[in-house]
Amino acid sequence: MIFRKLLPVLACAISLSSFAQMRTGVYFSSDKKYKEIIEEVGNPLSGNPVMIVQSFVPNHGSYIWFLNESKAKNPTYMGNHPKDLHSGIFLEDHGGLLPQITFKDFAEGLAQPKYMINFCEIGDANNDGFPEFYLTYFEESDGLDAKPLKVIVYTSLGGKTFSKSKITGWIPFQEEDQYREVKDENFKLLPKEIRLKAEKLLKEAKKGIN
Repeated sequence: MIFRKLLPVLACAISLSSFAQMRTGVYFSSDKKYKEIIEEVGNPLSGNPVMIVQSFVPNHGSYIWFLNESKAKNPTYMGNHPKDLHSGIFLEDHGGLLPQITFKDFAEGLAQPKYMINFCEIGDANNDGFPEFYLTYFEESDGLDAKPLKVIVYTSLGGKTFSKSKITGWIPFQEEDQYREVKDENFKLLPKEIRLKAEKLLKEAKKGIN
């Protein structure tokens, strides 16, 4: 399932995924459901949600994915309003939230992490009935070094504990440098369909930067 901020129909509708009965909705601050979710379960992370995703997974329960931004806590020279990123996947439980896995990245000095919200998605690439969460973000910075574009994949193969995998594309700043990709060991162990999905997202996000 693909979330595109530029497609407003996704901002307020619950869409049916291609993987049968799984139901997923994506919400932004202008949506009534966004406000209802925060009223019902609160905001479990620092900052304010840029996007909230709610997914009902048959036989497993309802998951809520928060993608938050907060004012940068470290000194930084990137722009007028630098942000830190906080994200987390939570399982709804009797009106509360059980944390499954969380993410943080902080602005500091000349570096500023930014969600590429158009490329943050939920999917079931290997059709096992449980979704993967794809978090895509870019580390902007001043300087001549290559900039990292990352796709983090959160999976719970077999519906058990979540794990994190990552593929990073290093975007060259100088013409003589070459684009390269680095995959961590967990990424290499993912099912082929999930790896291909993440690689496609990275490629699309790279085009968005260029």
